[in-house]
Amino acid sequence: MSSTLKILHLLNGSDAGGLSQYVLNLSIKLRDAGHHVILAGQKGAWHNRFVDAGLEWIEIPLQGGWWSMRQCLETLRTTLDLFNVNLIHTHYRKSTLLGRKLQQEALRQDMLQYRPRIPLLYTLHLSHIPLNWGRRLLSDFGDHTHIASEDARSWLLENKLQKPDVITLIPHGIHVNDFPVPTEEQKLLARNALSLQPTDIVAAYIGRLDYPKNEQWLIELAERSQSTLPNLKIILAGDGPHEQQVRATVRKRKLQDHVLILGHREPLPILHASDAALLPSEREGFSYSTVEALCTGIPVLRTRTSGTTETIIENVTGRSCDINRASFISSAMEFLSDPVALAQMGRTAAIHVRENLTFEKQLQATLQLYQSLQH
Repeated sequence: MSSTLKILHLLNGSDAGGLSQYVLNLSIKLRDAGHHVILAGQKGAWHNRFVDAGLEWIEIPLQGGWWSMRQCLETLRTTLDLFNVNLIHTHYRKSTLLGRKLQQEALRQDMLQYRPRIPLLYTLHLSHIPLNWGRRLLSDFGDHTHIASEDARSWLLENKLQKPDVITLIPHGIHVNDFPVPTEEQKLLARNALSLQPTDIVAAYIGRLDYPKNEQWLIELAERSQSTLPNLKIILAGDGPHEQQVRATVRKRKLQDHVLILGHREPLPILHASDAALLPSEREGFSYSTVEALCTGIPVLRTRTSGTTETIIENVTGRSCDINRASFISSAMEFLSDPVALAQMGRTAAIHVRENLTFEKQLQATLQLYQSLQH
């Protein structure tokens, strides 16, 4: 078998978020290492990032109704030489169903050639979703399932969705040099740029303002903490369908001095200005924002969603709490009330990421998995 691979990534679309970030980062490095990478899906908000990276993209209407599956299959039939594809790597349940059809199509065309079946690898980006009989019927977890967290493994096995021996854990990683720990001078400059005081306790949320992020819990935290943490400032950095509602709520409750709504911003200056990061999500994938925050030397309080076990060592790199409004708010008030503990956790968090959650580790492990699936 050649060490050079031809990999087909199937994703619903080039939408904004961690899933696209994962595929984009991985595809660029695989391409640069000499592998042939093809992506197929529907154009989304981040499509220019894929185009600017020079990645090969096949447009298919995978976000259409189920009738569009036939059109997707026909497009890929005419634009792909399936015989030369070594691996189909999928990233949504629907794209995995399409990948299965492509795998079967290649077998039908290849009945007399006796070539090995194209492996179908599914990356589970979001676990703990509701699973009624209809969702089970329309779910395919591939010949092999890649998970980024032990939380996802537990969910797969508890729901009997995959066999234990075809699940591989590879945590997501980041380019740690892009998220340095700031000096005291850099931290002060970052705060000055946001009109924050050196004595403020600054907690950042970086992400979309949308379900299931529970950004309203952060507003309630700001309101309830005024007597116990009067110098608490909460930064909301992100956009989304809830943005106007969030701004209106902050104005109505007269919290403009306690909640800074910045819209979409580059995360690094915000992280450098912060003492901690908060993630109150109802459901979450691995959460790149958590790893980026930890990498810059600030601890994270997050709800116990997928990815928590790899990022949060309790009271060492941060804390986690139940997915519950009251639990999150009380945990956050306790978490943010001890600046000395926050600083110590932040120092350990930066080391933890650099030892365990680098993109280089992720890339090496992913290539090893790709090669193992060829046998």
